Amino acid sequence: MSEQRQKIQLELALRGTSEGEARSVLRQGTESRMAESVTESPATERLMEEICEAGNLRKALQQVRANKGAPGVDGMTVNDLVEYFGRHETELRRQLLEGTYRPQPVRRVEIPKPEGGMRKLGIPTVSA
Repeated sequence: MSEQRQKIQLELALRGTSEGEARSVLRQGTESRMAESVTESPATERLMEEICEAGNLRKALQQVRANKGAPGVDGMTVNDLVEYFGRHETELRRQLLEGTYRPQPVRRVEIPKPEGGMRKLGIPTVSA
């Protein structure tokens, strides 16, 4: 599968499972029960299996390292992540594949733009 196709499939799969601020408002009773009971398609399930493959997780870690990723609200550094993942790999994969993984809140920071002004940035955590 091409890298561009994988990226598009990932975006489509994640678009429906977003847990952003607007989603929390919907959980207060405006979303129908029917919408909550929809099961994932076999394609989405296969996509999660591909995401959780060791090679893809290693590539993701390499990308975070290359970006000099900063810790989220949990304070876990990229170096800490390697050790943490080694101890909790099985549990994290199980949670991801079962749809029970719930990330911590995103750490909000502002970084300067090259043209002036500030850009808001969200730094996610890895650990549950």
